Amino acid sequence: MKLEITHKILTMEPDFEKSSAHVLRFLDRTSLVHYEAVRVVADQSCSGADPRFWPWLEQGVADNRQILTNLTGELRAAGTKGFSDLPAMPQGFQSKIFHTMAHLLDGFFSIDSQFYSLPEDSHWLGASLRRQIEADPEDFWLVTVVATLGSLEHHAIAGLRSFTK
Repeated sequence: MKLEITHKILTMEPDFEKSSAHVLRFLDRTSLVHYEAVRVVADQSCSGADPRFWPWLEQGVADNRQILTNLTGELRAAGTKGFSDLPAMPQGFQSKIFHTMAHLLDGFFSIDSQFYSLPEDSHWLGASLRRQIEADPEDFWLVTVVATLGSLEHHAIAGLRSFTK
């Protein structure tokens, strides 16, 4: 089974070509995710000067937050109610969910990353970077990529989570 995943990735580059190359280089070199294929979607990518930029960026951040909310709900449903439950958490489904949450919170890119900021290595947008984008919007690009995972068997964490099935 093949799975297609869409990411919106923020870059700080002078044009679309350099931004796209930066994103592809990043995805090729990241150690946590290995896609079978990645394609840049030009008509769903834009500079910070484009009116679509802020709504798309903010939707990506909101999507990341929703994923965290969903994962928190899955952990609760599986029996993890609070931090005091973590030392006794069984290895398997619950620990995989917790692991995915940690990646989103600590800035490690993963298949769950809806929006990712390369300048900050983050799933969020810091206030300082927001001000930079507002001051020089032409220097920032939101690049949309569609990536293909060849098989979920090679991505055990994704295969265990019910929300990706």
